[in-house]
Amino acid sequence: MKRIAIFLDGSPNDGDSLACAVGVCRAIDGRLTVIHPRQPDQYISTGGGEFAGAVIDNRERAAAAAAAARQAYDSVCAGLAFAEWLETTASAPGAIAGYGLVHDLTILERISSEQGPEVLAFNTALFDTGGPVLVTPPNVPAVVGRHIAIAWAARVPSARAVRAAMPLIRQAETVTVVTNRDNEAADPAALVAYLGCYGIAPELQSFGGAKLTARGRGRAMLAAVAETSADLLVMGAYGENKLSAIFGLGRATRKVVTAAPIPFLTQS
Repeated sequence: MKRIAIFLDGSPNDGDSLACAVGVCRAIDGRLTVIHPRQPDQYISTGGGEFAGAVIDNRERAAAAAAAARQAYDSVCAGLAFAEWLETTASAPGAIAGYGLVHDLTILERISSEQGPEVLAFNTALFDTGGPVLVTPPNVPAVVGRHIAIAWAARVPSARAVRAAMPLIRQAETVTVVTNRDNEAADPAALVAYLGCYGIAPELQSFGGAKLTARGRGRAMLAAVAETSADLLVMGAYGENKLSAIFGLGRATRKVVTAAPIPFLTQS
């Protein structure tokens, strides 16, 4: 993991998310591309009522978002030789799809709902770049990765996420493997042996999920992670497929994606 892309939309969280990205780059000696997909100067309203089909002048809002994103970059990345600024007229999904293919990690801000433009951007990063995605919540601390929790399910997405995160896992002071103790397949012993090859001796944490709904298991997992005081979560992204489920993910994963209070690195 060497080249990292973060996408800023001009929101109040841009500065915190960018500081997190800078911290990740420093931890692994990475290079950072800070990308702002500029909003279109105008768009056609798709809502109902008398304004349906109307052309909306968006120039003022687009300029304000671009200025806010650039201000965050200038504030956080001033003087950093490993960071560069890029503004594009491509849509957010288009920019993520294009630049994500030539970066090792894509960083996005946490989505707040299960539908809308944020979901499309997250879907694109997760399914169309072939790489891992790091999602930052609001008010994220600048330093992450000192204590990493791994949500282990002994499935392919879990393995991919762990492999992708190894540069960060190897730098961590503490690593905790979190499993569902009611899932026999999720026995952490094999992962503990794997991490041991890298000189990592993880702590273990578990939660019960036998009688819980999928969303309930997601909440229980987050609660178990909170007990560890981890500052970064590594987990696989599970789902039926990109078309048959709301934003392509299972319900437990959706809960984590929209509610995780700490940054998390995931891969499908």
